[in-house]
Amino acid sequence: MSGNLLESTILPGELIEEILVRVPASYLVKFKIVCKSWNALISSSKFAKKQLHRSTSDPTRIRPRLACLAMEKILFYSVQSFFKNPSASAFTEDACFQIDDELRIFGSCNGLLCIGLRKGKFMCRAPRRCKFIRLWNPCTGSVSDWLKIEQDGCVYGFGYDHVHDKYKFIDCYWKHGHKVHTFGSNSCTTINQDLPFEHPMEWTGKFVNGTLNWVARPQGNFTKWDILSFDLANENFCQISLPNRNDSDDDLFPVLGVWRDSLSVCFNEKESRLVLWVMKEYGVQESWTKLVTISSDHKVFSISDARFCSDLAASFCPRSHDSISSFKLVMLSASSLEPPQYEDIYDIYPGDRHVYHESLVSPCHLGLPSFLYGSTIH
Repeated sequence: MSGNLLESTILPGELIEEILVRVPASYLVKFKIVCKSWNALISSSKFAKKQLHRSTSDPTRIRPRLACLAMEKILFYSVQSFFKNPSASAFTEDACFQIDDELRIFGSCNGLLCIGLRKGKFMCRAPRRCKFIRLWNPCTGSVSDWLKIEQDGCVYGFGYDHVHDKYKFIDCYWKHGHKVHTFGSNSCTTINQDLPFEHPMEWTGKFVNGTLNWVARPQGNFTKWDILSFDLANENFCQISLPNRNDSDDDLFPVLGVWRDSLSVCFNEKESRLVLWVMKEYGVQESWTKLVTISSDHKVFSISDARFCSDLAASFCPRSHDSISSFKLVMLSASSLEPPQYEDIYDIYPGDRHVYHESLVSPCHLGLPSFLYGSTIH
């Protein structure tokens, strides 16, 4: 076989590239061994961006996966398999990656997981301690070297600054300022913006439209919730209001998520139903739209977490009264917004849970030293 199929007389190189860019990332990783020219093309940053844009803009090509961090392993699940076989027996991990260190998943964006290495207990009131973060693409197996950071707080977020083409990690600390680490440039800036908010209830910021978002109460107001938004490009905070509701239970804090690339919020109303709202135009209060209500015959005491799979599903994780460590997953199809029944709920392993999309984006594309970290996850 020729060593350069892009120069083949059968098909022009431009046409081969247009064909390959439509192929899922997990298959393209295997195609790299076909020949040197395919390996060079698929490994390039330009092709990775093009393939990412193509796959995320077409709902039929999206391949969302759920990564769950257990005590000494990371479990991976295919979201699509839940819909093909919606039964409890189908909810089994299709890949498992053993880990030796005490890790935490800080966030996910464009196929990259931001992994943190913990030193001691991960507590909000812990003293200043050294921590390390790295980027890992489970699809390609590429991982960056550890980046040493001084983490003061326990509110953080990871996302992509599309204006400057940079991936950033923010560590929020109300007393000593907020630090923004930029991958690839080894830079760290401190934001000393005064925030009139109490400490957010959720640690991890939800990435939407170039921003990271948390739910928090305004200072001195214990009856209201707002959204604290951080713009990754301008590196400043602003406030966004939640949807106006008549029958609200403001004592139960709302949980943010992402639905079809839009900011979403889930309310626990009257401890018996979960109500999902979507902000169709980011930052526009009037664009909040109630999407669906999920009722339950059993009492829902709290929403411990929420993960929304772009364009395909929404996952909710209510915590039951009988088992504090029992998390549930409710699947919701974007093609049919019929409220799911309670038999569509699955038990999943408690711990960090993040939905990510398979991509070819590699830490080396960001100028980071990288290497292969275990097996690729397909």
